[in-house]
Amino acid sequence: MKKLKEKFQIFKVNRKKVNLFMVYHKPSTLYKGDVITPIHAGRDVAFTAAKDGSITVDDYKWLEKNMIGDNIGHNISAKNRFYNEMTVTYWIWKNCKSPIVGLMHYRRIFDFREFGKSKDYTQVMRKYCVEPKIIKKLLSEYDMILPTKLDFGEQSLYQQYEKYHHITDLNLAMNIIKEKYPEMSPYVDKLKEQHSGYFYNMFIMKKEQFDKYAEFMFDILFELSKRIPQRSSRNLYQQRIEAFIAERIANIYFSYVTAEHGVWIKEVPVMHLEPENPVKRLTFKKSSRPKSLTIYIKLRF
Repeated sequence: MKKLKEKFQIFKVNRKKVNLFMVYHKPSTLYKGDVITPIHAGRDVAFTAAKDGSITVDDYKWLEKNMIGDNIGHNISAKNRFYNEMTVTYWIWKNCKSPIVGLMHYRRIFDFREFGKSKDYTQVMRKYCVEPKIIKKLLSEYDMILPTKLDFGEQSLYQQYEKYHHITDLNLAMNIIKEKYPEMSPYVDKLKEQHSGYFYNMFIMKKEQFDKYAEFMFDILFELSKRIPQRSSRNLYQQRIEAFIAERIANIYFSYVTAEHGVWIKEVPVMHLEPENPVKRLTFKKSSRPKSLTIYIKLRF
């Protein structure tokens, strides 16, 4: 029955022609609709410690009730503490058959307002013009929709990584790319010269274009996982090696395909959403069946 239920869930997901996956790892404002599919990243390891701490049973139940998990079908959900949202990217690659696919976060969304107009500001998707017709039009003119590049000023992408993470990991990943894809070597070296790049592992693409991107990414990330030294000595934040590396090597891939394969990229701004976060649970015990109430507050930043 479990396998049958999973197949039905995947079938429902694949009915969408434009399928943008909104990644969650904890309860927050629920975004769900004709083009938005919320998905719980790391459901297989939901109760293991993460950089943000641990979730409660109530948190898990909310996530389970409101969205699919990345642990159904062909998946790497158990690797989430190291891969982060890339476990969802893998899930899309192996399970989703929608013609257009994308990934956003529960607190980060593509802002298409410069391409469309809306007077309805009561729904986030309408406010930011995340509409099938806009996405389809852009993908008729471009091959990929990616976040506007982040500029690090005087620091290169390589130097920025060296400052905040373990540079030996990036060096290893760069060497693996040169071994497996020698034609990309010039673009690997350019990472030391690039001062801006695409981040957040966000994208919107036609599925066939996405499949090529995912095949490259996981070919490198899986090999990296085999070769990296023991990570247990690092804090939880720095153990997320594959997630951090993914953001950097994606820029190598995008530089290569735009220069060598004529791929066109449309950069779209990313809006940081204003989630309603649970701040306190109150339990009423003067009852034979205790009841809980969660109070929410809107954070403005």
